[in-house]
Amino acid sequence: MYADYEFYTSGYLLGKSPVVPEESFLYWEREARVQIDLYTFGRVKVMPEPPEEVKLCTCAVAEVLYKADKAKAEQQESGLAGPLASWSNDGQSGTVDLSNSTLTETGKMKEVRRLIAQYLCNTGLMYRGLK
Repeated sequence: MYADYEFYTSGYLLGKSPVVPEESFLYWEREARVQIDLYTFGRVKVMPEPPEEVKLCTCAVAEVLYKADKAKAEQQESGLAGPLASWSNDGQSGTVDLSNSTLTETGKMKEVRRLIAQYLCNTGLMYRGLK
């Protein structure tokens, strides 16, 4: 585990309201950990204690994954599907392009990559070259 719920609420959120509920946090922390391990080539796994940047990154990625999953479920319930969503209200209608949104798998993964780079780019954990 890279970040526990206590760190999420006190170290990451610093008093703000949690996005990920406590009962779901372990699942989303694990999903975030999988993504971080992918971009850090598993380097964090062998560390005795993950650095604070990794803990912060884990929380940020967990939130994105949770929100994307929740939005996707809401989208399916409302009948919207695909990268374009249509709407109509009182005779007016329109289409919204969701292709860059976290509602799509591509948009979600772009945001995950962006967060991992934001938090971990200066740690050396993402370095692909030789040591």
